[in-house]
Amino acid sequence: MMQLIPPKSRRAPRILIRGARAYYHVVSRVVDRSFRLTDVDKEVFRGLLRRVEAFCGVRVLTYAILDNHFHLLVEVPASPGEPDDEELRRRARLLYGEERKGQPLSFFRIDRALAAGGEIRERMRTLLIGRMGSLPMFVKILKQRFSIIHNRKQDRLGTLWEERFHSVLVEDSAAALTAVAAYIDLNAVRAGIVKDPKDYRFSGYGEAAGTRRGFSRFPLFVRLAAEHAESIEEIAALYRRRLFVSGSDPGKGGTVSKEGLERTLRQGGTLTRGESLLCQLRHMTRGGIIGLKAFIEAWTAENKGKYFPKRPKRPKSLFSEEDASSLFRLR
Repeated sequence: MMQLIPPKSRRAPRILIRGARAYYHVVSRVVDRSFRLTDVDKEVFRGLLRRVEAFCGVRVLTYAILDNHFHLLVEVPASPGEPDDEELRRRARLLYGEERKGQPLSFFRIDRALAAGGEIRERMRTLLIGRMGSLPMFVKILKQRFSIIHNRKQDRLGTLWEERFHSVLVEDSAAALTAVAAYIDLNAVRAGIVKDPKDYRFSGYGEAAGTRRGFSRFPLFVRLAAEHAESIEEIAALYRRRLFVSGSDPGKGGTVSKEGLERTLRQGGTLTRGESLLCQLRHMTRGGIIGLKAFIEAWTAENKGKYFPKRPKRPKSLFSEEDASSLFRLR
């Protein structure tokens, strides 16, 4: 006789640390593991990732977005704290836009509820704070909102993700964090997409390499530098050497090139000025302008009406690094 398994025993319980800072490696796959995510989808996912990160207060140390799955290494705070109403408005503005049909929550409703005071205000505060500082809620918001965007664009219905996300608790140590981060940043190499992890723009390491600030704002390096004597530059060099040594192991999937490994070790793990500039150019938005500031400003002013059509004003809801920096003060 077949015995039914109680619902609660069908899945192993998720390991979650309460009341203390914790780190997790998160993985989620597209349904049927189909190669569904295009470069445009990955760019949309990355932008949404940053907004959800800023809203929830869960810091993404590094990530990798592939054609059919994504990896995250995240830091979850001990608690969401007690942000005041203005801080709640600021965070909500990053994630919730104008009201839409069928949308249960919008910035307009949040703002009105907080301004109303009394029980309505307290209920809204409880709702918003309950969505902050939580790994399950962070991943749920990220996956649900991206599914809505993707399905609307593709005119499709149904689930986008294979099942609930998988997470592994990571020890709060430099050795464990860098080992997991290297595994994530080497995903594109193992998939045979690139030979150097800095060349894959849809990863934490590749994104940092392609910005003007370089690795100075890469959350993993900021986290390690805060608790160790080494500077960010020293940590970046050590990490790059680790990436190439780990990536040269002929295990499952592709590897870094032998020449790349030798060059990286000769350079001590640092990028040359030319390599840094090449990364920046590679990560620029298509259709951008390259040149001196005076040239770009003059060209933009002359061609504004033709190439940069005027758009209606919208509430300030775009995420910026400056907006999020205050949320992620290292302990």
